[in-house]
Amino acid sequence: MTGSPARVEGTLTSWDDDRGFGFLTPASGRGRAFVHITAFSRGTARPRVGDAYSYEVDRHGDRGPAAVRVSSVGSSWTAPRGRAPRPTRAGRVALVVGLLLVVAVAVVVGVVASTGPSARIDGALPWLVATAVALGLVTAAVYAVDKSAARRGRRRVPERVLLLLGLLGGWPGALAAQQLLRHKTSKRSFQLAFWGTVAVNVAAVTAASALVG
Repeated sequence: MTGSPARVEGTLTSWDDDRGFGFLTPASGRGRAFVHITAFSRGTARPRVGDAYSYEVDRHGDRGPAAVRVSSVGSSWTAPRGRAPRPTRAGRVALVVGLLLVVAVAVVVGVVASTGPSARIDGALPWLVATAVALGLVTAAVYAVDKSAARRGRRRVPERVLLLLGLLGGWPGALAAQQLLRHKTSKRSFQLAFWGTVAVNVAAVTAASALVG
């Protein structure tokens, strides 16, 4: 049985208030840690460069060491209340684009199934739809788990797992979860990789339908 992780005291040395993240540097001056606004204790004032905090370090994230369970020095950490985020304008556009892609792929598969000489697609269509729905739901659930872990300062789901689920066909659920939970929407490198997996999956499904039909 292991005890609680050691807490570190440090100073906020970098902060992007618009995007809600920055870096904490410990008193030793070495080993700064990434910190997101969701890691701060309930009731903590808006972070400012130079503020002192107590925190734990999670070394299992994709960004490197991350500060979790962050509270002002001398106070205890309390999990922040959950919020009901709403998609931004860009998020709503992304949802519309995703919906149009789903409709386009469904139309292509449906046309091939109804006009192709082979009945293989037609017979497998219900199973393909059920599998796609299940993958979407599982992927959305994994995003929700990762969002909860980020808010509560727990171990995160690796980004490669989130991207793999999208590549396998769970991207509609991933897209919905990203926008409805406002999760993974501000990290540009992740969004580029995510939309890359969407493009690969859509191309693969379309090509496979054409070959089988």
